[in-house]
Amino acid sequence: MLLRLLLVVSLAFQGINSTNTECEQCKTIVDLLRFQWGEKKTEECVMDIALFICETFHIEDNDVCSFIVSDFSDEFMYVVKQILVTPHQLCGLLMKNDCGEFVDPLATIWNMTIPGNQPKFEPKQVVPPGNPTLRALHLTDLHVDMFYTVGLEAQCDSPQCCRPQDMNVEIVENGEVKVPAGPWGNLGACDTPYWLLTNMLEHISTTAGPLDYVMVSGDLVSHTVWAYTPETHSFMVRNLSDTIRSYFPNTPVYFAVGNHEGVPIDNIAPHFTPKQYHMDWLYKTMSDSWHGWIPDDQQETLKYNGCYMKKIYDGLRLISLNNVYGDRINFWLYINQTDPDGTLSWLASQLQDAENAGDKVHIVAHIPGSDSEALEGYALNYYKIINRFTNTVVGQFFGHTHTEQFSVMYADPYDYKSTPTNVVYSAPSVTPYTNVFPAYRIYTIDGVHAGSTFQVIDYEEWFFNLTQNNANPTDAHWSILYKSANLEYGLKGQTPDEYNKLIERMKTDQNLFNAYFENHYRRSIYDGLHPCEDQKCRNGFLCEARQFHQTQKLCTDFEGGAEKPQEDKSKKYTSRFRKSLEKKRKGKEECKI
Repeated sequence: MLLRLLLVVSLAFQGINSTNTECEQCKTIVDLLRFQWGEKKTEECVMDIALFICETFHIEDNDVCSFIVSDFSDEFMYVVKQILVTPHQLCGLLMKNDCGEFVDPLATIWNMTIPGNQPKFEPKQVVPPGNPTLRALHLTDLHVDMFYTVGLEAQCDSPQCCRPQDMNVEIVENGEVKVPAGPWGNLGACDTPYWLLTNMLEHISTTAGPLDYVMVSGDLVSHTVWAYTPETHSFMVRNLSDTIRSYFPNTPVYFAVGNHEGVPIDNIAPHFTPKQYHMDWLYKTMSDSWHGWIPDDQQETLKYNGCYMKKIYDGLRLISLNNVYGDRINFWLYINQTDPDGTLSWLASQLQDAENAGDKVHIVAHIPGSDSEALEGYALNYYKIINRFTNTVVGQFFGHTHTEQFSVMYADPYDYKSTPTNVVYSAPSVTPYTNVFPAYRIYTIDGVHAGSTFQVIDYEEWFFNLTQNNANPTDAHWSILYKSANLEYGLKGQTPDEYNKLIERMKTDQNLFNAYFENHYRRSIYDGLHPCEDQKCRNGFLCEARQFHQTQKLCTDFEGGAEKPQEDKSKKYTSRFRKSLEKKRKGKEECKI
């Protein structure tokens, strides 16, 4: 019977292939499988149908095909049952809303109520010298791999290399390692060795001088996404929190939740989902591991949605925002993406309290709205909240991209000619995954004194040259990338207006842009970095600096178009996920296609 069905599907597919659209072909396949299995079996075998459609039509750039048809089976089944009315809508889901009546929930823009009575806008000014200052360390995207092994294959056929693999064919070809994992780490699909992290922390603790606080903006665990479990994640949160505490025992550390803290990856389940999917275990682990750094009156919020606020100085509050609730690959949001677990409403309330008290605010979060993984509805509402409280918010510190970059926010989110209102910092990653050198950043901030703005005054950046340090591993050292961002980019100060002018200057100043481009990766052409030479490439980086949400309206002045080279993310997940899925499907004969 199964062979006969396969023949029918094959012949039917060949017959309609030349005359019908892919949408119609997809619907025909679904109908044939429903006929064979019946309604009940169809529901049970949705995973297999989805995989069959994705592979048949070679759908590689769809979030669902890339992620959810693999290690997300339980979550996928629950979400699909909530959002699909008819089996044909599965084709619409997989084919990016180009098929049938299915409406992609992630394409929906929702609006939240923004508090009124906004005070008169006060443009941020360059901070004058002479007053006390603060120094804050910013770490992000640690991605520590406890199984990193020197000498193993760094160019394997897996999303994560430089570590033991499940299959020998992934380690060697013809009995030889092509590219052995270096003593201190590797560019490509390799994460941070634990000893690189401790080497960095030791270097900072002995050379940086006094630090007032540390910010860690998410992603502690490695990219071995197929092996994520609550137990391993809890271990890593405790381990890395304790490791950082051991090097800075008297310095408060403020963490934010990253998308890799989700299990499965990117999936932070809001409380409208069944309790079995809730993230209570993660938030409880964080609460325990961050004891002493988080106020008692914030524990309830932290354990509910992973957010918290702390008054770190008289006149300055720090807010840790869990914006994985705005991650477009968080598939729970297919059901409802409107302010999951009230994170943005909570943020607006916290900013209103700060405004009423006359306090300034720093925000630490993970995914910048400019990133392709940021959900536009969430990013745009965040943008509007920041603009409403632009006099109060004086610092925003993000990660996720692994690259050094900044974003300018505007009074009109769709008009780059409107007034620049805020600047967002995306710091460099500790991990070299995929093509960056490890790095960290230290900000100098207007300190505690009467009338302090608590704005960033300047920052310095340090990096770890893997090319040099792997060649001479016994004399490894961290190097200064630049001592002053103001001097590096010719800025009068760290204001939105100055960064907006920097974008304009980089349009025509090739040397200035080249400096920004190489700092973006902490590499140069001598380390194998491919140059960004044509106008379209340069425009891509400059356009991104204006986009803290997804719109091309902020880039209409860039002649010749804008296209930043994109990282190939397909290798991150599909190869190993497919092996994992094959294991899960083994023995499931009733769904065999």
